[in-house]
Amino acid sequence: MQAIFRGIFLTSASPAETADFYRRVAGLPLEQVGAAGGYIYWRIDRNGIQLAIHSAEAFANYTHPPLLGSNLTHLYFKIDDREAFLARLKEFAVEPFAIDDIVVTVEDPDGRKVMFGTA
Repeated sequence: MQAIFRGIFLTSASPAETADFYRRVAGLPLEQVGAAGGYIYWRIDRNGIQLAIHSAEAFANYTHPPLLGSNLTHLYFKIDDREAFLARLKEFAVEPFAIDDIVVTVEDPDGRKVMFGTA
């Protein structure tokens, strides 16, 4: 048996807001899946790897309520231009949580620390 990494599922109390955050800040073209009245989530699928954002309440009983400030899930995105990324954050009025020579860390709307780095 071989395990192949498939993706990351995030849960959120406000999944539409969290999806919008990742669209604006990370430039991810997340699409809404599902229709009103049914199960709705947001996803991007590239090369067989998926990032999906689900409603914490609808996804599973054990994920609700989401725990703010939890650092159990770490996301890391590689960027090629740190200064351009910092300008992007400023454009969307997103304050970095932490900055070093390589990584800029921001908080998503659910309190997850998300890292964007050049390494």
